Amino acid sequence: MQQCHLVSLRDTVGSNTAFHSHHGRGYSTDQRNARVYTREEAQRAWNTGREFDLPVDADAVDRHLVFHVDHQFVPGKTILSESATKYVGFVNGQWDGNDLFWLADAGTTTDFSLARVFDSPQADRPDVVWLPHHIPDAAKRPTFSVERIDRRKMTQGAGLLMPAWLKRQNRRQSKGLTRWNCPGCGRISWQQNPYDFDGCRFCI
Repeated sequence: MQQCHLVSLRDTVGSNTAFHSHHGRGYSTDQRNARVYTREEAQRAWNTGREFDLPVDADAVDRHLVFHVDHQFVPGKTILSESATKYVGFVNGQWDGNDLFWLADAGTTTDFSLARVFDSPQADRPDVVWLPHHIPDAAKRPTFSVERIDRRKMTQGAGLLMPAWLKRQNRRQSKGLTRWNCPGCGRISWQQNPYDFDGCRFCI
């Protein structure tokens, strides 16, 4: 059975997609809290939804999950522990929404799975907050980047059809077009949707 999630393009946090949560409990960037719909349920939700709601294929989301750590759920100051043998460091004062940037083998990353693991804190990085690895590891959550949303593959490709009311609304809108450069060919495209790229007519 094909499964879907419903996302709110209005409620993104940083680069993180906001999912409709279980039991109507608002929105969450944690994929574990995302409500799972059948394709039929997702179509009905879209038919009666709002212009910023979008159903997406759950399997496609799962293939691109990235573990992020919200700064609200870890200490904001360096923690030293005699029993700790692995440390990670995040850059103080730098966030993607609420999520931390971790030292990586090359530069920094918000993907905690790519964070560099140190034997001990490095004294030559006063701009970095050091934590025993197990603390943020327990706080990490699976997230999905809004930039990864591909309507053609994740919505249309899942057999979901744009509701008639949304088609009519899109036709009525004659102003407020957003300029995009196609990531494939580089040509300019103008579209109503300001949130994610709908596709390029030259690359079809």
